[in-house]
Amino acid sequence: MKEMYLTEKFARFIAETNYESLPESVVYLAKERIMDTLGAAVAGSVNWDYREQIKSACRRLGVGNCGVIGSNEKVFPAAHAAMIDATYAHAVELDDGHKNAGCHAGAIIVPTALVMGHALGRTGKEIIAAVAIGYEITYRIAAHVNPAQINKGFHPSSNCGAYGAMAAAGKLLALEEKQLANGLGQAGMLASGTMEATKSGQRSKCVQVGNAAYNGIMAAYIAQTGMEGCLSALEGPNGLFNTQSENVDVEAVCQGLGTVWSIGDTYNKMYPSCRHAQPGIEAVLDLASENNITPAQVESIWIGTHKVAYELTGTITAPQNSGEAKFSLAYGSAVALRDRRFGVVDLTPQHYRDPELLALARKVTCAIDPDVQSAFPKKRGAKVKITLTDGRTFEKALYDLKGSPGNPVGWNELEGKFRSNAAAAMSDEKIGAILSFIGAFEKQDSVEPLMNLLNEDPA
Repeated sequence: MKEMYLTEKFARFIAETNYESLPESVVYLAKERIMDTLGAAVAGSVNWDYREQIKSACRRLGVGNCGVIGSNEKVFPAAHAAMIDATYAHAVELDDGHKNAGCHAGAIIVPTALVMGHALGRTGKEIIAAVAIGYEITYRIAAHVNPAQINKGFHPSSNCGAYGAMAAAGKLLALEEKQLANGLGQAGMLASGTMEATKSGQRSKCVQVGNAAYNGIMAAYIAQTGMEGCLSALEGPNGLFNTQSENVDVEAVCQGLGTVWSIGDTYNKMYPSCRHAQPGIEAVLDLASENNITPAQVESIWIGTHKVAYELTGTITAPQNSGEAKFSLAYGSAVALRDRRFGVVDLTPQHYRDPELLALARKVTCAIDPDVQSAFPKKRGAKVKITLTDGRTFEKALYDLKGSPGNPVGWNELEGKFRSNAAAAMSDEKIGAILSFIGAFEKQDSVEPLMNLLNEDPA
């Protein structure tokens, strides 16, 4: 008997998994992921510089009847609506991610499942199952190809996320097992995205993440027609594992599939910045808060991190736009020390051009620390040393960020994050209605009420 390709093994898992087969903990986590991702998407819909441009571009590509977050228009095909919402979800770097795979599944999977679930008239339970499945496929691939995938210059979310989006969309389309395998193969041929977007054009990096949702849905529709896909797209000689990674343990990819759920490996971002910058920012925030340090007292701030974090976030001291502000460890640390926070508002010009913050950021030195580097990628942290003008020093090493699997936050704190993210776009009454709907998501016969609340112009 011919050995099954990974696409075929994944397809069987997708076909056989439904809401009733999900552990209670996975249902809870899926609802948590829906809430957190929607909060990030709402924030992106009002704070991203290019929100109008992406809608304008997509209007030229076809007409449909789906809406997008923050707009009364219902003129987009489902694939483009999901693409826009997914782009928003990644736009301000508040979306969730895998603890060590460098991959942001939520921004792709949740918009895909919600838009497709709405378009197809699916229930809350069916959408929860699609979300859990999408995370599982995305994470199992991403966790086995990184950090090599990143080191080779490929963006994990936009590449691995296309497979997860196809899985979620294919499940909601009720594709048969063979179609699902072909759809995953198609996703492999459509997936794209590079890490160069973190160096140039940071403000539009989120579009390639949104495109993963589009590619996944496109692959599912192609598979629905009966077209074949590249079944060896993952482990084949020229597949993702061999071209974008190296030494992948193919046998381990599907170990425990259906019994061990990767969605529990998700971290929540509590700050709107690249995840690799956040240990340093949070350590500065903790030291400043615990010791009541003020900017006037600071002589210097030293932050030791790992090579990937340094290359992505350690070289920008004076950000020139919101994209650079999200990728500046020095700027984020300056805000954390002075204002005891780092939020979406700090990505606006009046903040990243603030002379006092820029002067404080110039006191920050970032470097690659041998201890932090040796722990990477299993642990992703930072060391911080703040030296005051009177000679006193304060030091902290931080590996388990607030919101990480090792230092989790609860539902109430994520509700607070949602309220903060949505405050500029919605009334308190609407925010409360959305949160109530998500809290009872598995009881919903339709997501139409939720989508109507989301697909309205900002307050």
